[in-house]
Amino acid sequence: MKLFFKTILLVLLYASASAQNGDVNAILKRMRTSKEDTNRALAYIEYGQYLENQNLDSAAKYYLKADALSNKLGYLNGRFKFRSNYTYILNLQGKFEQGLKLNKESLIIAQEMKHPVNVGKSQANIATSYVYLGNFLEAIKHYQLSADQFEKLGMKEFLPRLYISIGTAFEHANLFNKALVYKEKALVLARPMKDSLQLADILTNIGGSYFNLKNYPKGLAHFSEGLTIAQKIKSDIFVIQGYAGLSRTHRKLKNLDKAEEYGEKGLELARKTGNVFLEMECLKTLMFLAEDNNQPELSAKYTKQAMKIAEENEMTDHLVELYEDYATDLARQHDYKAAYDYLMKYTIMNDSIQGVDVQKQLQELDAKYLTAQKEKQIVTLENEKQTRNTLIYGLIAGLVALALISVLAHRNITIRKRIAEKEVQQLQQERQLVATNSILKGQEEERTRVARDLHDGLGGLLSGIKLTLNSVKGNVILPEESAMTFTRALTQLDGAISEMRRVAHSMMPETLVRFGLIDALNDFCEGISASGQLKVVMQDFGFDKRLDSSVEIVLYRVVQELLNNVLKYADATEAHVQLTWVENNVSLTVEDNGKGFDVSTLDQNKGAGMRNVQARVDYLNGKLDIQSKPDEGTSILVEIVV
Repeated sequence: MKLFFKTILLVLLYASASAQNGDVNAILKRMRTSKEDTNRALAYIEYGQYLENQNLDSAAKYYLKADALSNKLGYLNGRFKFRSNYTYILNLQGKFEQGLKLNKESLIIAQEMKHPVNVGKSQANIATSYVYLGNFLEAIKHYQLSADQFEKLGMKEFLPRLYISIGTAFEHANLFNKALVYKEKALVLARPMKDSLQLADILTNIGGSYFNLKNYPKGLAHFSEGLTIAQKIKSDIFVIQGYAGLSRTHRKLKNLDKAEEYGEKGLELARKTGNVFLEMECLKTLMFLAEDNNQPELSAKYTKQAMKIAEENEMTDHLVELYEDYATDLARQHDYKAAYDYLMKYTIMNDSIQGVDVQKQLQELDAKYLTAQKEKQIVTLENEKQTRNTLIYGLIAGLVALALISVLAHRNITIRKRIAEKEVQQLQQERQLVATNSILKGQEEERTRVARDLHDGLGGLLSGIKLTLNSVKGNVILPEESAMTFTRALTQLDGAISEMRRVAHSMMPETLVRFGLIDALNDFCEGISASGQLKVVMQDFGFDKRLDSSVEIVLYRVVQELLNNVLKYADATEAHVQLTWVENNVSLTVEDNGKGFDVSTLDQNKGAGMRNVQARVDYLNGKLDIQSKPDEGTSILVEIVV
């Protein structure tokens, strides 16, 4: 089951609490006394904003009234405000495709109005819809357009919500540290603004980021402050979001009673307000709690209720997880046939999803950008080189009579030519380095894809076969010899599943993706030690937070390659792995007590393993130092700047 917490709510940039803090009676009076004009259309919008935090259906009703009247009057501003506010409700109801369609229409209306502020808002809202739909590349593109628009206009009041949304996009891409940077920037800007609704949103969002980073005390503090503010202003949406966050955090802190209390409060309020998105999140929280308390029937009940919401609202990404969870719950209740059916649903849906690996896309985009920049520089230098050559030949032809001057000029130009050629050569080397980096990224991405296919595809099928055979075993009486053969086949199937998981873990350890470099290396070193071939001692210092995911993968592969070399060639009995992070400097040391070797022979006899290590260190712009002597062991130091 996926246990990490992602931000469950994005607020559209246009949404505002102004109607909530204003005179509601005055708004109602305007609706009763005004004619069917633009003033009444705006009153409908303001009253819908007031109702948003109390009853979504009522708010939607007044927004639709505003749209009908605005269309009748040809009132562009009313049509724009309807779309900016109504898509907020659609997102809360899980109707993301409809929300994206309306947000794109609002951008066209804003451009027709020639209103730069509304253009910026529409770009941000389009980005939000793409986040909900899982298209993070398009989301970040539109967030950048929105940020450029507001920075150009000097309108800082919109930046906190924008930063929160950008942070959430990175969070869905599992770039949690980068997400936290943007959210903390939003909080710094928002506190002086004294906008309670916005502050409640930001605080609960930051609580989610700290939860993802496993800093539960800080997550608890931000959720609690956000809940207090939300309760004070009676914002049901952020009250629910605060309850859900506190429930998940207390569960991680083993305060199961408090976790259950907050989860049930959130579920009750979500159902009362008709917020199916948050209702599903609260159900999932209670589902995990029931699982922790060894209550499979209760866990299955919550899972089934969450699954119903996800099916009714076509939340495919949630359904994949819920089908797998429900199959597990049914298997614990020994209902193997139903468990098999839901496992097959999970497998089919998981295979059919054409998900977007955001980190891969961002890395590819960055690599293409760098390559394009280098190629431009090379073309420019080549043109300069050709121009210089033409100038050289012209000067030589025109200044034949002035031999001495010609020689001096030729010498001067030749020196410049050599400098230009050196620059071209250097840029070509840099381009080759970028290409090498792209290859390394591609290797890791392919490892990840194959590992995922093995685990989710072949693993799911083998597990399904095992469930089927187990159910058959309990319902069929076999002769003793056949029963032994059947049992041996089940044992061999268990071995096949274990071997498949071992291969998938080796290609891309799940611990590395979920919990980071230190946990993954501890698992890897403990695995080698457990084999009895080599005792590996792992030490780390200063890793209070995670490195960038690309850096973690490269360092893990370096350690993996170095320890494999120790196993193959060193005849060592003990090895030490040390990782240190001080300020911006990260150092990795791998030492062994093996037979060592003559370092001077490396240049002539460097194997594929050491070449791979050198390439990965170069990818991180790091330094590699190898110290070894025959019969004195080996020490390898890698230093990088992050």
